[in-house]
Amino acid sequence: MMRKWHVALWSVGLLLAFYSDAWAQRPAVKVGVLYPITGVYAGPAKDAVNAVKMAFDEVSNEIGGRKIELLIEDDQAQPDVALTKTKKLVESDRVHVLMGIIWSPNALAVRDYVHSQKIPLVISEAAVRVITQEARSPYIFRTSFASGQMTRPFGAYVCGKLGYKRVAAIGFDSVFGKEQADFFESGCSESGGKVVLKIFAPVGTPDFGPYLAQIIQANPDAVWAIWSGAAAIRFHQQYKEFGLKAKYPLVGFGSLADEPILKAVGDAALGVITSYFYAPTIESAENRRFVQAHRQRYGDGPSLFSAGGYTAARVIREALTAINGDVEETEKFLQALRRVKYEDPRGPFRFDAFQNPIENVYIRKVERVDGTLTNKVIDTIRDTEQYWPKGKPQQ
Repeated sequence: MMRKWHVALWSVGLLLAFYSDAWAQRPAVKVGVLYPITGVYAGPAKDAVNAVKMAFDEVSNEIGGRKIELLIEDDQAQPDVALTKTKKLVESDRVHVLMGIIWSPNALAVRDYVHSQKIPLVISEAAVRVITQEARSPYIFRTSFASGQMTRPFGAYVCGKLGYKRVAAIGFDSVFGKEQADFFESGCSESGGKVVLKIFAPVGTPDFGPYLAQIIQANPDAVWAIWSGAAAIRFHQQYKEFGLKAKYPLVGFGSLADEPILKAVGDAALGVITSYFYAPTIESAENRRFVQAHRQRYGDGPSLFSAGGYTAARVIREALTAINGDVEETEKFLQALRRVKYEDPRGPFRFDAFQNPIENVYIRKVERVDGTLTNKVIDTIRDTEQYWPKGKPQQ
C-alpha cells in the first residue's frame, strides 16, 4: 500500500515538474513598435519609445510568466516605409501585437494590411478620424483621439469662452493637419466665430515668412496653429521674430506647446493656449506618480508623446494581464482590450464601442511655474467622445 502511495506521489511530482517547466518556457510576447525615430518627429518618437519601455518595465517586462519583447522599427513618418516595416514585424518577426504610429498617413497605409492579417494594432497617436469610424476594424484600437475629438470642442472654447471671433489657422499640409483645421473651424463657427484664413505648409518648411505675411494681411483676433517637433520650434521662433506674438494671441493643438518645445523656445511660447488629453500638471495621484517616475528614470518630466506611448503600452499590458498572457488567442485578447478600464495619468481611461477612448480634453496655458515654463491646466472638458460628422451610427 505504501509503495502505491510512493508511486502516486512520484507521478504527481513528475506532472508538476513537467507543467512547471512548460510554464517557465512559455515564449515571449512580441510587441512590434512603430515610430518615426529619424526625421522631424525624432524627438517625439524618442519620448514615446522611452515611455513604452517604462510601462513594461513597471511589471519587470513579464506578464503571465512570459517575457515582453519589444521590436522597435523606424517608420520615418513615410507611409510606404510604415507598410514595409509592418510587414516585416508581422511576417518575419512574428509579433503578436503592434503599437505606435504618430503620422496619420502611416496609420492609413497599414490599415488594410493589419485588418487582413488579423493582427491587433494599438495606435498611440495618429488621429486620422476614419480609422475608428468609416474604416474601423475589430483589430485596430486607438488610445489617443479621433481627429476632431480634441479640436472641435477647443474651437468652440476659443471662439466662445475666450471670445476670439476672427481666427486665422495655419498647420502642416497633410490629411491630419487639414482635418484638425476643419474641426477647429466647425467648433469656432458653432460659437459664433469665423476662421478667416486657412494656410497649409509642408511639415519641413524652413521659412514661415511668406505664410506669416498672409496672417498679418488677414489681421485676425487670434491665430490657431498645429505643428509638432522641430517644425513647432521653428514656427514659434519665427512667429515671435516677425512680430506676430505681440499682435495676435496664439492658440493651437497640444503638440504646439509640448514640454520639449517649451524648453527649446522659451518665452516665445509664453501665454500660448492649447488643448490636449494630457498635461504634466494634471492634479491626480496617478499623474504625480507617473511624472515622478519619469523624472527619476530619464531626468526630466514627460512630454505629450511620453504620455501617448505610455498609455498605449499600458493598455496592452492591462489586456495581457487580464488573459494571463494568452495573446495567441486573438479573440480573447481583443475582448480584453475592449474591456480595459483603469486610472491613467491623463485621467480615467476606457474605450467607446468603436475602440477609441472617451476622455478629458484639457485646456492648457503656458505659464512660468517655479521658474520653469509648463502647461498649466486652466479648464477641463470632461468625458469627450469622438465626433461623427455624419452622425454616430448604431452600435
